[in-house]
Amino acid sequence: MLVTSEAWERGIRMIKLIELSKRFPTVQVLDRFSLELSGRGIIVFMGPSGSGKTTLFLLISGLLPPDGGSVEAPERCSFVFQEDRLLPWLSVQENIEIVLDRQQQQSGVAQRLLVELGLGGTENQSIQELSGGMRRRVAIGRALAYDAPLLLMDEPFKGLDAVTKKQVMDIITRQAQERLILLNTHDPLEALYLADELYLLNGPPLKVAEHIVIPEAHSACRMDPAFWARYQGVLDILGDNLEQSGSKGQ
Repeated sequence: MLVTSEAWERGIRMIKLIELSKRFPTVQVLDRFSLELSGRGIIVFMGPSGSGKTTLFLLISGLLPPDGGSVEAPERCSFVFQEDRLLPWLSVQENIEIVLDRQQQQSGVAQRLLVELGLGGTENQSIQELSGGMRRRVAIGRALAYDAPLLLMDEPFKGLDAVTKKQVMDIITRQAQERLILLNTHDPLEALYLADELYLLNGPPLKVAEHIVIPEAHSACRMDPAFWARYQGVLDILGDNLEQSGSKGQ
């Protein structure tokens, strides 16, 4: 069941995954998987490749129907896929404006986002003229431009250098004040820098191995060495999770 955006704004802010099952021809990806997610902040998921994280996001978004069970989530969501999925026949600005209504287009939403993402001056360029990292930022900008209460981000920072990634992550944390963000990553540093809650997953079939709450606010404190020292144990857990992911992929 998709929760209307109006109901979400009235305070029904909980994503509920109830006994979800999904099978592909050779693998049972989810088998009666249940989880409740709070409707605020940034919730990060980490787990081995192939464990079912992307399938979970597709089920939450409604783009993929479950074989069994139900999803209670906002009916409108925005999605950053693992692939950029940009439209090559449109300009950079038009790729963002495609999700905006006429009033939003005229108000300059796309131009402001491009400047914020370090892409000012590229508005009229074609997608083919951009580097891989620039295309990635356009895809992120399009998702941010769409006014939805839920933003799903599936490994969104691929192809971004360290400085640019930090800038984009800071934009994401500001967006979390206005919507719920669910994010998949394999990078422990991304996870710890961004997460209000962190789920370590394994599978298939998909299961929650550990749930970690990080109460510190998104501010300068997450750049403080004391923060990283305090969560060194979490980083060790995330690193172990990453090693397991790599070994399963071999």
